[in-house]
Amino acid sequence: MNGNEISIKKAMEQIEVPDERLNMIIEDAFLETAPPKIKKRRNWLLPAAAAAVLAVGISTAALTASPALAKYMAELPVIGNVFSIFAEEEEGLLQYERFSEEVGLSQTSNGITISIDQAVYDGTNVTFTYTVTAKEELDDSAHVTGIPQLLEADGPNASMTWEVIDGQIAGMSAITHVSKDTAQVNVLWEPESLATEEGEIKGDWKFAFAVDQLTKEPIPLDEKVTESGVTVHFTEVTFTGIAVNIAYQQLVDPALLEEWEHVEAELIAKDNLGHVYKVPYNGGTAYGGARTREDLFWTATMRGLDPTATSLTFYPIATLSRMIDGKDPASERIAFDALEIDIIEGTYKIVESSAVPKLPEEEEK
Repeated sequence: MNGNEISIKKAMEQIEVPDERLNMIIEDAFLETAPPKIKKRRNWLLPAAAAAVLAVGISTAALTASPALAKYMAELPVIGNVFSIFAEEEEGLLQYERFSEEVGLSQTSNGITISIDQAVYDGTNVTFTYTVTAKEELDDSAHVTGIPQLLEADGPNASMTWEVIDGQIAGMSAITHVSKDTAQVNVLWEPESLATEEGEIKGDWKFAFAVDQLTKEPIPLDEKVTESGVTVHFTEVTFTGIAVNIAYQQLVDPALLEEWEHVEAELIAKDNLGHVYKVPYNGGTAYGGARTREDLFWTATMRGLDPTATSLTFYPIATLSRMIDGKDPASERIAFDALEIDIIEGTYKIVESSAVPKLPEEEEK
């Protein structure tokens, strides 16, 4: 914990919240029977600029203890844990609440208060939750502009997801940073404005906070499966309390690119209990020395693993595609043998796969 964080936590502890108002908030939160007014969910996936080199004397705004702030915090509506808001549609997020750290930063500018609540870093993604409130209720067009970044990474990808609930924004951001060696990461977020259909309210909000990595040793992998000129090379998998992170390479025969323009290797997973999971990738990177432009290194994160599962099997699929003038793009899908991992023993093996399992939404169709 750095000096800024210590001072912030001390300031928070010194704030006196009026008992009467606190009791009212608790009663409202637990006795309210009407469902929250969820307006609309929005998502952004944007590449953040390379992390800036910060001067030693950078000024990061800190929370200060004052009667006015205590009064404001006492009057904030209670919308509950933000992770739980998104858990209905994004499986596995409830575990994030269990393993996350309390951040507890809040800043107000031009009548808009942005608060960062919780954060967690699993070695692949830094995920934090935030809320935005104003003097008047916000409509469903409201969102915050400005992308968070990590000081330890060059140009990570950041996603922003939010919902407007009872006139407030409940949001979640995830920043990809793959590094099992980084014990702690530092997040810098300087929101630029609150944007709505009616206009934009600019402000001066600056947040800087650190998040410790969940401690879990990765399982090194070195298994390859090849089909139709594409090789998927599994290199590492990590099981944490909140997610399963897997790293793999796609290696493409140069002759294949004489017919196809793009290759995209993805994964679907299935546990020994029969549950099938999405394994969305965080992004692909090309390293120097690659034979082709499509030789990429991928990382992917799977959430919601059944805690009683004892094995997990990854099924690679690769999509080949090319553009055709005046016509729809042509594409072809390749399936491979699968990688089965014994979660208890930490061992793994390649297994012959006759069919890629279908995700629940595919079966419904």
